[in-house]
Amino acid sequence: MTADKATDAPRMADFLLSWDRLGFRLLVFGGLALLWILQGRGLGGAWPDLIWGELVGIMPWAFLAPIVLAMDRRVRIERLGLGRVLAAHCLGMVLVFIPYWFIQRGVNLAWAWYASGWSAPHLTLWLPTRKNVLGSFINVPFVYLLILVGAAAMRNARARREEEVQAERLAGQLSEARLALLQRQIHPHFLFNALQAISTLLHRDPKTADRLLMRLSSLLRAMLDDASRHTMGLVLEMELTRKYLEIEQARFDDRLRVEWSVDVTLLDVQVPSLILLPVVENAIRHGLSPKVGPGRLKVSAASEGPSLVLTVEDDGLGTTLPLRPGVGIGNTRERLHAMYGERGRLEIDTRPNGGFRVRIQIPLEAERS
Repeated sequence: MTADKATDAPRMADFLLSWDRLGFRLLVFGGLALLWILQGRGLGGAWPDLIWGELVGIMPWAFLAPIVLAMDRRVRIERLGLGRVLAAHCLGMVLVFIPYWFIQRGVNLAWAWYASGWSAPHLTLWLPTRKNVLGSFINVPFVYLLILVGAAAMRNARARREEEVQAERLAGQLSEARLALLQRQIHPHFLFNALQAISTLLHRDPKTADRLLMRLSSLLRAMLDDASRHTMGLVLEMELTRKYLEIEQARFDDRLRVEWSVDVTLLDVQVPSLILLPVVENAIRHGLSPKVGPGRLKVSAASEGPSLVLTVEDDGLGTTLPLRPGVGIGNTRERLHAMYGERGRLEIDTRPNGGFRVRIQIPLEAERS
């Protein structure tokens, strides 16, 4: 599941924190009713009177709250100002009081008929009196403001969540752009070196140069088709590396010997695309090419605990540490960090005239979970 889909999926917190949901409103007003019933019981009130009083006093608001929420959405202080907003909400209290009063009268009438049977005098319960009107309205401002406060809290929570989602989306887009930029830096770097190698053979050994061009064409075609993604299977990464080394072996003749040691059970593991090529290219360009005499390059892939370890080792000139990383090593290290954080590492082991070894560590659980 992608991050966007996970974000768009309904979450339990959305239900529990939404005044728009009847279930949430029943939960809130039911909780308040229970609290006041227990408080009244502690003061000596009778259970039936307390339960009935809260049932008709607070629970109707679970169904009337959408009226208050509609007023809240239409009346905003930034558009109308404080005075008009207060006047509009006073009018809203009157508007919501009307159905509230009728609900109370209707429920009281039904209860009277249920308790003592049909009786025409009970119809007087429908008549508005000073007592039942004021008695009903006295609760309206408190509950009305409670709903407004809850709606404001809900808006703020949604705004924060949207900001978090937006921040995550922007961070993801930034990471994607950064990875794409790093890859675009790698491709021209490799291409430039390969063309430079071929150009040196054009007049000295045209047949070899022609063969190299054909292999380079094959490699570039494979890179355009398969290496445009951020990750690829290890088997494809090894195949592209092999094609590149075929070009270099043709250029080096018998001076370059390549050894492979790959655990075949790891070939389906996803690795950052073209993660090996810059390292192999760096080994040949800086370690083996200036070396007098034959050189050996070893490429291996093995698992070590929870990690896949790719190793590129040569017996070239080596160098001294600390190393000032060039484009290949620097970009590879940045890509690993961008994709895996501290779990992806690139380590260098070298010494003057002692060869150069690069270990790339990729977390296996991220690929196989």
